[in-house]
Amino acid sequence: MMRERRLWAALFCLLVFVGLLTGCSGKEERTLNRMLVELAGSDATVDASDWKQLTDYVDAHKKHFKSFYDDGKLDSQALRQYVENFFGHRREPIEVSFVGIEGEQPVVSLYLERSGSMTAYDTRDGDGSFKAAIMQLLNSLPQGSEENKIYVVNSEINAYPEGFARFLSDKDIFESTKGIGDASYTDFAAIFRQLLGSATANEISILVTDMIYSTRDMAGVNPEKTFAEAQSMTNAVFREQVEDRSMLFVKMNASYNGFYYPYNSPKGGVGYNGRRPYYIVVTGSNDNMKRVSGDADYAQFRKFDELRGFEHMYLYAADDIYSPHYTLLLTHPDIRGRFHPKRGQSERITKIEGVGEDRDSGDLRLVMAVDLSGMLIDDDYLTNPDNYLVSADDKVKIDEIKPIGKTDVSAAEKKYVGNATHLFVLSLDKFSHRQKIDIRLQNRLPEWVEQSSSDNDADTGAPNFATTTFGLKYLMQGIYDSYGRKSHGNQAYFEMELELNK
Repeated sequence: MMRERRLWAALFCLLVFVGLLTGCSGKEERTLNRMLVELAGSDATVDASDWKQLTDYVDAHKKHFKSFYDDGKLDSQALRQYVENFFGHRREPIEVSFVGIEGEQPVVSLYLERSGSMTAYDTRDGDGSFKAAIMQLLNSLPQGSEENKIYVVNSEINAYPEGFARFLSDKDIFESTKGIGDASYTDFAAIFRQLLGSATANEISILVTDMIYSTRDMAGVNPEKTFAEAQSMTNAVFREQVEDRSMLFVKMNASYNGFYYPYNSPKGGVGYNGRRPYYIVVTGSNDNMKRVSGDADYAQFRKFDELRGFEHMYLYAADDIYSPHYTLLLTHPDIRGRFHPKRGQSERITKIEGVGEDRDSGDLRLVMAVDLSGMLIDDDYLTNPDNYLVSADDKVKIDEIKPIGKTDVSAAEKKYVGNATHLFVLSLDKFSHRQKIDIRLQNRLPEWVEQSSSDNDADTGAPNFATTTFGLKYLMQGIYDSYGRKSHGNQAYFEMELELNK
């Protein structure tokens, strides 16, 4: 009895200490906690809009949240720590991401390649799609920082002399940048070092380029030697910083009217009027790229697939850059077998027990609702089961990934589903024992990279000239290998885990 009293006394003292530490009173704290669940319980993200709602509420009840203030000013770190502790100590701990909570917009730096083979994208004889795409992208940026910058890149990196505002209204961006740097080659090593060098800065970099690797003296150089140099260059430049940086490659297509400079004639252009690919490369810290993916302020900016001339996109990223909300459904026509949810799961159902095969078919089928929105990944890649790696003791297969329909989720399940967009149908031929199922969306170079690459660009009349870039796959592979070394060769965008019990 004495021991029990001591335990209760210790617990009481702990509760008093926590109350003094937080400075929060019961009613207001419960309301704040309910807000946290509503705002971040499903997507595990507190963005700028969520943060404003939280700070507005705390400010309105300042006397009840004294520990969040220092000399009358809100201590953002204290509130952030409270949010992290709240989700970290729930029955199912959640690691919350904070995206743009301080309200400061990242600085945007545009790097425009001005090489000999770039100027023909924006001429009077063209259809204007190149300039239109760039202007659409820049005009979709949220209003904010006045420190946005423009650089002209080729043999070196130079600031655009007229400034960001003038660039947006410039009728001929290549004419106004004439004479800046040496347009006969592009120093990609210096450019990528610049992009990666701002890893710790609050900056988003946008490179507009044809991605054709070139050096000062290329005349007469064997193509294979050029490709080897390109891959070695990217391996060297991307060796260290990739763990903290993400990079989105967007393949575009535009009219091309002018001289093209093939690998075997870097100083002697060949007239060409037709279509040509070019690339928009968006680079930023992992946090800033997450912000681009999910922050409402960037809703228009991230619609790369709506840019005029868009074809494909691919995201180089550190492991598990995304954390999608997911939950198992309990009632759906595609479900086979028997199971029930393990107790204590309030936000989502990822653990089930009493699992057994269907009596008629002899197998087990599960249906999982997943939120695949807000990812800088092509939809056809996201919804292809072949791109997922499924690990379990028994053989588990993703039979289908399909959009959620209006009748797919019961009223009782809506609180678990949140903003899920797709259903994953999982099948097991047998269920032998208690186990975990690990599902990872693999980060692999997509097929379009190989299809968009050429080993010879000397013949402008070749059938694939309008859709391919000289040596592209070697540059892209070199970057991919650098990311792969940081993730031990098993790169993934995100991971989902289920627990099945007998």
